[in-house]
Amino acid sequence: MITAAIFDIGGVLAYDVWEHLLLDKPDGIASRYCLDGNLVGRVGQLLWEAFAYRPATQHNDWQALEKQYWRQFVEFFWGKQPPSDVSVDNFIQMTDDFINLVDAGMISLLERLQSRGIDLAICSNNNEFWFRRQMDKLSLHRFFSPSKVILSCRIGVSKSSPRFEMFHAVVDALRVAKSQCVFVDDRKDNVDRAKQFGIAAVRFIDVQQLMDCLHPCVCHRLFHRIRGARPCEANIDSLRRC
Repeated sequence: MITAAIFDIGGVLAYDVWEHLLLDKPDGIASRYCLDGNLVGRVGQLLWEAFAYRPATQHNDWQALEKQYWRQFVEFFWGKQPPSDVSVDNFIQMTDDFINLVDAGMISLLERLQSRGIDLAICSNNNEFWFRRQMDKLSLHRFFSPSKVILSCRIGVSKSSPRFEMFHAVVDALRVAKSQCVFVDDRKDNVDRAKQFGIAAVRFIDVQQLMDCLHPCVCHRLFHRIRGARPCEANIDSLRRC
């Protein structure tokens, strides 16, 4: 019986930050400042790799990491003396404009899962500063306990790691068997990794598709809580086909 749902953030709960912030037309940084989009994309990918596995510490907190990220970006494109309209603070202020729900129906789905006793967790390749901003702007704190948030920047590896460190960590945080979890991600390789680890997984397209996949396990979970019915494995099988 499924008792816990594990969500990726980028591409599922919220749009990925850096691709949209740097590359969207006409409001992304590349367009706004007339920078070469291909070069901005390559730099964005390099910076993502540099900060996606870097933890915040007492002496180097998430806000300090965010400033380091943008300082490197600014220095790459404008050197030590950028024009007056280019600054670390300006780019930080722009960030929240590019943090949005992928699907407006996601909040309703999270509320429904939570009301039915499904435990919720996050397992995301993410850096500390964009995670904080995503959680704050979209008010996701009410669904996800801090102890059930697993990020690549805190574990030091991604979901693609051959040792499954992030998946081990999230199952341990939930304190359930992996057979009781379902994982939701928009990337096929991450979905495949979860299945290899032994977690039922759904590749996210939109909320309606996800609701269709989760419906058997959610309804069965509610029935089991109220009536004390014997669990059935059909819900897991239906999820594996999604």
